[in-house]
Amino acid sequence: MVHREYFSPVHHYFITIKRADIMTNCLSLVGDDYWYMCDYNQVINACTKEMFLEHGDNRRLSIRDVKIDEEILKKRIKNLPQIIFEVSENCNLRCKYCVYNGYYIHQRSLSPKQLSFETARKGIDYVYSFINGRKKKEFNLSFYGGEPLLNFNTIKEIVHYGKERFVDWKLNFNMTTNLTLLDESILNFLAENNFYVVVSLDGDSDNHDAKRVLPNGNGTHAEVMKHLEHIKKKYNDYFQEYITFSAVYSFDLPLQNMHRFFSTHELIKNRPIRFSTVNTSNTTYYEHNLFNKDAYRSDVKDIFSQVLVKIREEKKQSGYEIFLYQNLVSIGDKLKVRAYTTMGASCLFDSRLYIDANGCFHICEKINNRFSFGDVDRGFDWPKMTAMAQEFQKAIKTHCSNCDIRFLCTQCFVTFAGDGEFKPDPVFCEGQQKAIVANLEKYIECKQERLI
Repeated sequence: MVHREYFSPVHHYFITIKRADIMTNCLSLVGDDYWYMCDYNQVINACTKEMFLEHGDNRRLSIRDVKIDEEILKKRIKNLPQIIFEVSENCNLRCKYCVYNGYYIHQRSLSPKQLSFETARKGIDYVYSFINGRKKKEFNLSFYGGEPLLNFNTIKEIVHYGKERFVDWKLNFNMTTNLTLLDESILNFLAENNFYVVVSLDGDSDNHDAKRVLPNGNGTHAEVMKHLEHIKKKYNDYFQEYITFSAVYSFDLPLQNMHRFFSTHELIKNRPIRFSTVNTSNTTYYEHNLFNKDAYRSDVKDIFSQVLVKIREEKKQSGYEIFLYQNLVSIGDKLKVRAYTTMGASCLFDSRLYIDANGCFHICEKINNRFSFGDVDRGFDWPKMTAMAQEFQKAIKTHCSNCDIRFLCTQCFVTFAGDGEFKPDPVFCEGQQKAIVANLEKYIECKQERLI
């Protein structure tokens, strides 16, 4: 008996195969030529399906709970690699897709609040008391906002204190900035201290200036490019090693513009780029910025074809194209996973610690502020952290255990964070399904041509 559930777009559908000895879910791909075997986390040629099911039942993924208690969390915290400081709750720009602009229902608004050095010092001292004595003597102090350069004096104080505190450690400094406030003294400080700087740049002037604007509505692309040119001219080696880019794409803009800019601009094309799209979860943003989904999918298909041409002809790829290609490689890595935990892709407070301008602790810089777990004065609230992780694991088991793409999904605390409780946004789930189907088909195409 075969039961079919149709999945958008039309030529993709989930099938539940039911036999006397087996029941499993499959997702059709590439016009039914290939199948993603959901319970096995494997892609197979459709013609081998019966043979696979006959001999492959022992390949089903094992799924286990993660044990979560205070002692386990304390052990994991000892490996914490970085603190990210929310240096300022304010920004000199008013980017139209910003999570703090009022379109995101669970996020705070911009405010004049700034992080004080005294608050940062307490946070450094408290974290150091936990990680001191471990074998790996490397740590990162990172700066975020709002716009961190609005509070540059505090950044300088933190850097100086960090060097005093982390004696005999390899201490790295990182910052994400819109770069519009850069001046000579700031540039000299960043270069002298080998700051890794992630510059927010959304492509050409048309795309960038459509969203990344000053309070008066004027674009900022020309200012950012002017500062980048100056950095390269004055500190070329520093520019080549320490400057990278973060590009945010809003679906109502031409994707081809972004691809063209990052693939051809002489200053940018060879630099690493982190690409993301405007968050569609828990927001009304796209109610005000409508877009054509078919046009977007056509652009994605065309850009992917251009990337494949470069790979086939062994031409050098731009940083943006390398990012797209690595996304497909990561699909292959996920398909190799043979064990799965009910924590999904989430950390257990051990990938970073975000300290906001008030000194409160958060899982990371992306999660909304309804999930703090202590502060620089009281320290970690271990019972709350334990309960939070257990609640998230329960949410994963409740909402994802029967999902056919659960082994490939990027769900984490952030994507489940609602108004003080963890639950997925249906918009996120729908987007993940479509994105994973598209990436699986691109992955298959690359595998067919042995490009991966």
